[in-house]
Amino acid sequence: MSENSPLLLNGKAVADNVSPPRNNGGGGIIVTTPSLNESPHTPTIDTGSDRHRRSSVVAIAAAEAILQDRKKGRTQHAQQEYESFYRIPSLTSIGSLEADVAAKERLEDERSKTKQKISSDECHSVPGIIQQISSQIPAVIIAAGLNFMVGIPFGASYFPTELQLQGKEVLGFRMFLFSTMIAQLVITFASKFDNGIGLQMVENVPFCLELARIVMSEQSDESGTTSTLFFLFGVSSVLVGLVFYLLGRLEMGRIVYFFPSHVLVGCIGGIGVFITITAIEVATNTTFSFTPQGFNDSIVSQFNLLLPVFAFEIFLRLMMHATKGKYSLLPPVFYCLITPVFYFSLYALGVDIDNAEDAGYFFPPIKSTESAFSWSLLDIFTEIHFWNISWKAVFKAIPTMMSLTAFSLIHVPINIPAFAISTNTEPDMNAELIAHGYSNFISGMFGGLQNYMTYSNGVIYSKSNGRGKCSSLAIVALTGFIFIYGPLLCVYVPRCMAGTLLLHVGIDLFIEGIVESYHDYDSLEYSGIILITITMTLAGMDAALVAGFIAALSTYAVQSITYQHPIKGAMCAATLRSSAWNRSGEAQKILLDKKKGRERILVIQCQGHIFFGNSTILKESVLELLVEKRRSGDDPIVVILDFTHVLAIDSSSAMTIEKLKDSIIKSFGVEVVIFVCGHEDGFRCHYDLSLKVNGGAANKREGSSKRLLDPIDIGEEDPIMFETCKAPIHPNTSRAQARASVTARALDVSNSHSGYKNAVMADIPNSHVCETLDDALIFAEDVLVAVQDAMILQNDVDDRFRSNILEGSGMAVKCSKTQQSSLEEIARAFLTSLCTGANANEIDKIYRLLEPEMYYYNDIVWAQGEESKSLKLIVDGSLLSLLEDEDGARESCYPGSIVGELGLLNGTRRLTTLKVVSDKAVLYSLSQEQWELLACEDPKVARFIDVIAIRYLSHRIQHVSNHNLFGKRSLPV
Repeated sequence: MSENSPLLLNGKAVADNVSPPRNNGGGGIIVTTPSLNESPHTPTIDTGSDRHRRSSVVAIAAAEAILQDRKKGRTQHAQQEYESFYRIPSLTSIGSLEADVAAKERLEDERSKTKQKISSDECHSVPGIIQQISSQIPAVIIAAGLNFMVGIPFGASYFPTELQLQGKEVLGFRMFLFSTMIAQLVITFASKFDNGIGLQMVENVPFCLELARIVMSEQSDESGTTSTLFFLFGVSSVLVGLVFYLLGRLEMGRIVYFFPSHVLVGCIGGIGVFITITAIEVATNTTFSFTPQGFNDSIVSQFNLLLPVFAFEIFLRLMMHATKGKYSLLPPVFYCLITPVFYFSLYALGVDIDNAEDAGYFFPPIKSTESAFSWSLLDIFTEIHFWNISWKAVFKAIPTMMSLTAFSLIHVPINIPAFAISTNTEPDMNAELIAHGYSNFISGMFGGLQNYMTYSNGVIYSKSNGRGKCSSLAIVALTGFIFIYGPLLCVYVPRCMAGTLLLHVGIDLFIEGIVESYHDYDSLEYSGIILITITMTLAGMDAALVAGFIAALSTYAVQSITYQHPIKGAMCAATLRSSAWNRSGEAQKILLDKKKGRERILVIQCQGHIFFGNSTILKESVLELLVEKRRSGDDPIVVILDFTHVLAIDSSSAMTIEKLKDSIIKSFGVEVVIFVCGHEDGFRCHYDLSLKVNGGAANKREGSSKRLLDPIDIGEEDPIMFETCKAPIHPNTSRAQARASVTARALDVSNSHSGYKNAVMADIPNSHVCETLDDALIFAEDVLVAVQDAMILQNDVDDRFRSNILEGSGMAVKCSKTQQSSLEEIARAFLTSLCTGANANEIDKIYRLLEPEMYYYNDIVWAQGEESKSLKLIVDGSLLSLLEDEDGARESCYPGSIVGELGLLNGTRRLTTLKVVSDKAVLYSLSQEQWELLACEDPKVARFIDVIAIRYLSHRIQHVSNHNLFGKRSLPV
């Protein structure tokens, strides 16, 4: 670019108000750029040819000037000046719209950066720091207050009421706060969110109770029980942390979405019941059980303690219903008001606080001799004594810990995306999983509980304008203060507050799992939800895990049978075309015949998972289709069973499919059954189904010594190219790599016409396995042609896969007269076959316009994207057409084919690259000049080329690879 180019903007020229250079040839008016030191004036827009570019120059120059000023430290004046400075010229030309848009985008970016810089400068000032701190104080207090409020009820619920442990409520409260502090500290530095809130994973309370009861069943002494229990708490947290970390590090975060939804919903419902029961136990300080005695001890005899809990919960529900969920802060504010309202009620009713405490309305007080800084402060870290651990209880608790780990995984993929949407943040699931791994591992190493980044508290904190590392660390500090002094305050909190919070959470989870899911799942899935909930309530977490596994398997099995039939559809192959579209006229006539051709091929396409539950349905459906064909008089000669869309086949189903082949052949007289496995490695099953349905002597008919269409009939010297290979096959490559379905040869047919069809059918295998539906259709077409006239198939295959007639001629470019004569005869024969209805003179006229060309192995005939200047008739050799932008997209081109006709007729560029894959290739080329000459002089003869192009396009449209066989919108036109 020259020095005077208007797009070269150096900082000095702009800063000194040097306008862009003139357009020497346009005579337009100059566009000047105002300096920051001058008042802006309205620029005059060039009405010449450069106005589109000059409008962008103004914008770029303005942005560059701001950058220069920022570098010189003048950001304090930028806020005042850029409002008057950033003025985009109003262009009347529509053609300059794109330049305006681009300029505005750049200016908005600069404006945003300038505001951020100014905001940053303000934050570093003393008033800015004070303002920032004061704005964060309410959010920090709310977050820490929620930790205190939630910690009281859940801290009292980690241990069963029947566990005789002194000060267990205080111990549980500090366990909750410690895990919460670790989570908040790790989220501060490891999470991508700047306003995340960590919390102990309160949903795991039922697992904690289950672990405690397992330990209590093996140990009775307090020291041993607490040692084993805290060890299990720590090990569980470490396991959860390791799983989170590995999922994030291996970028396997999506694996958590593979849990069946209805199983998780059933667990949520069961946990809701668990927490509701815990609310009753915490409020009454009793142990509840589903027995008459349990109802009497926990509910009937203690109804006076439950009455305020029920009253507060009903009032809260009524308020939420009246406000229709508009106020997210209503529940936490309500919980905070429970304590003062309860004290006011005691005062109004004249009840003494000591009497209320004796009646069980408050948690037991801490011993008066203890202070906030007594050794009990560290109890949660000193409870584990390895010599007291019951390893039998640890082994017995392994299934529960596995269930806890699996259930813990569901929170992150739910909370993180939801919180990201609420805060308009782009989440990084793997980074968040790693952060959760750190927090749970650290907590577990100290014997702590599991934790996560909570959604509800996080949204409240975010809406309170809380964000940043300093605020997050302040929450950790304030929670630490509550960790020390909180137990002294807990004794003044009534049990009904803890019971109300637990009851509300339990009912919410139960509604989510049981009530709201009723319309979202079918009857079978909902039955599984009910089963899991009831099992978890009555038999515990381990039994619920087994029930969930059974529910998932049974749901999958029944839905696979009910909602997805193993057969996608069935149709005859009359409208389908294979890749063998350059067959001879005689072969085409046979295939188009209604009684002998493609209409006698029945294609049955299977889908989904074929297993023991639906394999019988598959067999019966196929046989019913054949019965219907027999009734209508359309018995198929060949049946193609396409398993391309089948995901997996179990062994019992594979055996059923093997028996199905015998039933089709013996009961319905089908000559050949072709199986399409859809994969290079065969069928997707452990059972060797490919060998069973295509194995050796089992597929020979009685009295047959060999098989027609067998791949072993191809000699090593045949230079046939196969497009299914990963790379072009050199002619000397072994034929063992070749596709069996295109090696059809009519061999050794008796000269006697008596019993001809029987003789041919005796040499055709009664079943065959192909990789693709295209292979199967080619094989089926070859069978139909061979049954009618084996010599037609022989000649047809010889034309398609002709051996190189120049073999032995070396690398000479010129051919002998004999070879040239042979090439001429072949070219004329191909033209006669392609130009249906043309007489000898018309064929001769086309032939005289063609120019022979010689190519060698790996030569590029044309490259993708080149101009189309000719079409080619392949007379000898093999070529490969491939798409350069797509892996594996290729098609082989054989003698007798015309290539490049679409580009010549339509004027489009080459859509693919054409490459020679045989030793030599002889092509006859029709140039664009000769084609235009022919179209002008003899349109009737030129019409034959048009017809060939139309026929080729028709074949491609109807090709099986482009055909949605059973789609309602893929009908042939």
